[in-house]
Amino acid sequence: MGMKTIILNPFQKFSEKQLIAFGISATVIGGLLSLLFNGRFDGVLDLHFTEKTTIATTALDLIISFSILASILFLFGKVINKKTRLIDILATCFISKIPFFFLLFFNINNKMFLVTENLMKMVSTNKPTNIETPDIIFLMSSGITTFACLIWSIALLFNGFRTATNLKETKHILLFALAIILAEVASKIIILNLNY
Repeated sequence: MGMKTIILNPFQKFSEKQLIAFGISATVIGGLLSLLFNGRFDGVLDLHFTEKTTIATTALDLIISFSILASILFLFGKVINKKTRLIDILATCFISKIPFFFLLFFNINNKMFLVTENLMKMVSTNKPTNIETPDIIFLMSSGITTFACLIWSIALLFNGFRTATNLKETKHILLFALAIILAEVASKIIILNLNY
């Protein structure tokens, strides 16, 4: 198995225990980076930057979004295949979050937050603001990278879920898509309403 398999479908190469151990380690590192670069994972497939975040906010974001995703995928997994194991779903959730951790580096020195704030002020006040060429290039490159990481994360989610449930039929793929949408909506609503 080559590098492509390791990147897109590590579930074929490594055991669930290895994946969970690696996933937990990556999540701890990702949480620390999130704290350092003021990132908030306020949804299953979301990353936003704030002026300042805290240890509690970082931890709660990750715990809530992870728990909701794992719960819904496990429930849908059981519908597809009664032999679906929680440990496989947990491994899937941990590993699929890793691509988002790379995006945190876009906010070194609060760069992404400041550029985005400037853009939002321009839109909300309807007043033209000079956006420098380096900022435009920065936004374009971050947008392309974000899209690539989102696709990578979804690919990991799908491949992990497929391995965990032995997913084969089209209706099962639709159930997977529904599960992701429900998890995203639920995590956003819960985190927004908790307002911590």
